Amino acid sequence: MPKTWWAMVVGALVIATYAGLTVVLGDRMFPAELADSFRSRPWGIFPHALFGGTALALGVFQFHRGLLQRHRGRHRLLGKIYLIGCLGTGVAGSYMSFFSYGGLITHLGFAVLAVGTLTTSLIAYLVIRRGEVVRHREWMIRSYALIFAAVTLRIELPILVVIFGGPVAGFLPAYQVIAWLCWVPNAAVGEILIRRSRRPPLVRAVEGLRLG
Repeated sequence: MPKTWWAMVVGALVIATYAGLTVVLGDRMFPAELADSFRSRPWGIFPHALFGGTALALGVFQFHRGLLQRHRGRHRLLGKIYLIGCLGTGVAGSYMSFFSYGGLITHLGFAVLAVGTLTTSLIAYLVIRRGEVVRHREWMIRSYALIFAAVTLRIELPILVVIFGGPVAGFLPAYQVIAWLCWVPNAAVGEILIRRSRRPPLVRAVEGLRLG
């Protein structure tokens, strides 16, 4: 597998572990700026962390070629659990988006992310039920690109906080930007990968040699 996949595995497992610790340890894991909102809505944040962490951890392994080719039954089982995770975190995320820190900008950003997660995941399930393997793979890429926002958010947010003036002054504008920046580039990269996969195999092979 390429190094980028292994980097994704590390990022996914680290943040999935953080999500699990949030469920177990509760408000000790809440960011200070968001703690009051999270404490007020435990029925939103804990399902969001539990289901989202599950989808994040399992989804990355669904792109492992060996698993797909040698363990089809396991792939289907993990896929079903992944779908449940996406639906759970999408519903909880939709609810939490209305109360997100930062006002209308963050409400909209996180709401679109949640609805996008629900939509892409459901379409991925529906097309594989019809036996459309290629379309299923494409919609799974779109779905996981949005789920992976949990990783990119935690990479980008500290950087943006520093850029916007530090922990006190910078958190609000950084969080407003991150509500969109955590997932829009992911979605764009997913679309690029999908379009590259549609090219003839010989073209992809030549491109791979050039990149190597």
